[in-house]
Amino acid sequence: MKTLKLAQEYKGVKRPAKAPKNRDVKMEDDLIDLFPRPRYFQVHFQHVHENSHDLQGELVQLKDYVAKVDEKLERLMALLSRPPEHVL
Repeated sequence: MKTLKLAQEYKGVKRPAKAPKNRDVKMEDDLIDLFPRPRYFQVHFQHVHENSHDLQGELVQLKDYVAKVDEKLERLMALLSRPPEHVL
């Protein structure tokens, strides 16, 4: 499982600047200035798309790994449930 990446791995994507928390809204402010710019959404959805693709690949690998472990467990359980071949 060394090939799996961590989901929280840093991708180097720059995050948009956060708006100040204590911003007062005045009547002369344009409402459009209060909303994030289109670039924010472009970066956000690009980041989501890249992460979803990576996570889908990781999920496929994990499912394969779980299937192999499950198969090994079933074989071990079958070996343990067999009666001993020779009794003393």
